[in-house]
Amino acid sequence: MISLSQPAPKIPKEEYKARVRDLRAELLQLQQQVRHRNKPVIIVIAGDDRSGRHETINTLSAWMDPRFLSVNAYGPSQYEDDRKPFFWRFWRDLPGAGQIAIYLRDWTSTSIVQYLNGEIDAEKLRRRESYIRNFEQKHTDDGALMIKCWLHIGEDVLRERLAEVRDTPYFDVKDELALKNYPHAIEAIQNTLNATSTHRNHWHVVNGADDRHRNLQVAEIIKIQLQQWLAQDTPQSSESIEPLPVAPRPAINMAPESSDNKPDKSDAKARLKKLQTKLRKLTFQLRERNIPVVMAFEGWDAAGKGGAIRRLVAPLDAGFYRIKPIAKPTEEEYAHHYLWRFWRDIPQNGQMTLFDRSWYGRVLVERVEGFASETEWLRAYKEINDFEEQLTIHNCVVLKFWLNISNQEQLQRFQDREQTPYKQYKITDEDYRNRERWDDYVTAVEDMIERTSTPHAPWTVVSTDFKDRARVQVLETVVNAFKARLKVDSATD
Repeated sequence: MISLSQPAPKIPKEEYKARVRDLRAELLQLQQQVRHRNKPVIIVIAGDDRSGRHETINTLSAWMDPRFLSVNAYGPSQYEDDRKPFFWRFWRDLPGAGQIAIYLRDWTSTSIVQYLNGEIDAEKLRRRESYIRNFEQKHTDDGALMIKCWLHIGEDVLRERLAEVRDTPYFDVKDELALKNYPHAIEAIQNTLNATSTHRNHWHVVNGADDRHRNLQVAEIIKIQLQQWLAQDTPQSSESIEPLPVAPRPAINMAPESSDNKPDKSDAKARLKKLQTKLRKLTFQLRERNIPVVMAFEGWDAAGKGGAIRRLVAPLDAGFYRIKPIAKPTEEEYAHHYLWRFWRDIPQNGQMTLFDRSWYGRVLVERVEGFASETEWLRAYKEINDFEEQLTIHNCVVLKFWLNISNQEQLQRFQDREQTPYKQYKITDEDYRNRERWDDYVTAVEDMIERTSTPHAPWTVVSTDFKDRARVQVLETVVNAFKARLKVDSATD
């Protein structure tokens, strides 16, 4: 249980100067050590109104090397923020490996303010608290250090500080409202701090009544946490739990399709054209209703991801969609949590992003090729489900396609590519090498679908031995999903 009642003893000026001198030297040394660490440090300085948050951050910037300290300060959400999921702007500003970032007005304090302002109700705040715990756990599980300080002042101190600034440009009418609603606000703060304070990511409450005490205590907390974190040989991680299935387990290792099942080419072409016409009309309605769309295309090499995406976007207004091909992480992307680059590319309301390969690389190629440890890829199922659920809470349509192909048909397509000049760039030695791990990938794909095909973000498995039929199935799935969402959306108007 978090206690907001913390002592704030007066510290004599000379004692303060002496302690600051030592603290500055220690913090600067620790800051240099962090630069050589392969994980980031996330510091949250949040708190009550007029509790000294800005002053504390200014002091830390003066005591440490500001060149290697970024400060992310958030006011009321801007237009772009409102058109993206709640956590988008916090993910966007996350520090990379060896970096320290301070957050002012973080995900927790923003949620409390939204609740107190009537923007979200108590039920949504409770749900948000769950996502906050998940958000923070993702990063500390990945090796980051998270330090959270909540600065608190009593009602009498708040009244005194408002009196000091009442006739100055620093006074805000909201301050008067904060004083009037102080008991209610403190109760909400207490509840949310308790709900978001975990064993590894707990809140440090600091009394902000005395400036010297506040600055020293926050700096001491940061110093101790950095020392403990840097002393660890390997990052601590939450206990790995085998993820439970959320959907029936599919059978991915398919036999070659019989030629008797080959669809009529002209009929498939006509159906595709009809679906494209419907799709174009539906996307205009999605734009009018500000509904975002995220699609993830995964599949075997040569299964036809590119061809399916081309047919899908062919009838669409180019201003509506963006195709994001996912390759090996860049140096900057590798320095962040693996979901960071995907959060940055989430579409705003009324827009669509198609990912050609996606965040599922963590449980596919990174798992099979050993780029992620077993603990990391096992943890990823829950992290991914949480990520996709947050998208759907923001009213996003999430569609995921696994383009399946038989082993024999894949080999035939590889050989055809080698004989076709304009397709030769698609085939590499690595494609053949991956075939040697076919059984490993079958297991990984089946695990992935079994553990991440949820009602709000289901997988659609498409057999692509016959490309014409596969492309029709993809468009049918998209059209039906858009119709269903528009129907639900209209019913809630």
